[in-house]
Amino acid sequence: MEATELRALMGVARKSWKVFLSYKAWFVSEIAMGLFFVANALLIGLGLTGKRTSEALARLTGYSDYLTFAVLGFMVLAFGLTFMSGFVWSIVDELYAGTLEYSFAAPMRRITFFLGNVLVRLVLNFLYLAVYVPLFYFVFGLTLSFSGLLKGLLILLLGSIGMIGLGMTVAGIVLYLKDPGPFINVMEMLVFALSGAMYPVEILPNTLRLLALILPYAPTTEAVRSVVAHGLAESLAKIAYLTAISLAYLILGYLGYKWSEKRAREVGLKSY
Repeated sequence: MEATELRALMGVARKSWKVFLSYKAWFVSEIAMGLFFVANALLIGLGLTGKRTSEALARLTGYSDYLTFAVLGFMVLAFGLTFMSGFVWSIVDELYAGTLEYSFAAPMRRITFFLGNVLVRLVLNFLYLAVYVPLFYFVFGLTLSFSGLLKGLLILLLGSIGMIGLGMTVAGIVLYLKDPGPFINVMEMLVFALSGAMYPVEILPNTLRLLALILPYAPTTEAVRSVVAHGLAESLAKIAYLTAISLAYLILGYLGYKWSEKRAREVGLKSY
């Protein structure tokens, strides 16, 4: 059974890879996104404080270097958007092509279908990091140790569990929408705004801060930054909270998507 699921996973991933290769500009745009994000972060820091370090930021987050703060935030944001967009667009693309019912009739678990569609982008994200981190280190003087980065990646994988759950929940909602494009755009903007990638969530109004903390992105960002800056021992509270919220979203995503697909089948899966 597991061997069958693995073959199905690789089959879906190969399909995604072929689609990705057919759009050469995607690779260029995704590489450029990281460069523009970090360059913008550096310019914002310089524009607001006149230097790339900030005492106020250090009091809030433990980071005085805004560039290092932003790079770690971008790392979480990239993975968050991969799961959100990847899961959702795997449904939308099949709906537009009119092949969703055929894909769902294939003998594989639904999580295999979803992960197969995002596997290529996850691998590419790790490759991009392998390029970005040395580049930022030499070009911008990034203050980030290799051991700290590895610890941060472990916490990122933990947070990814919650991101997968939320991605499945949103994918279930998309099954009901006549035109999911605007909804997807709103969700992606919400992820960006509440991930804490470019600013600490402590500065948000109370309502938005609460919303940020009950989604898996900001807790992942805060835990990653805490582990990189202070180590695992001093970050146990943030790691424990992230573990709890990730498991909650994993259960919510599984049950929510399963219910949504069952309801969608009762009225018929839509195509466009």
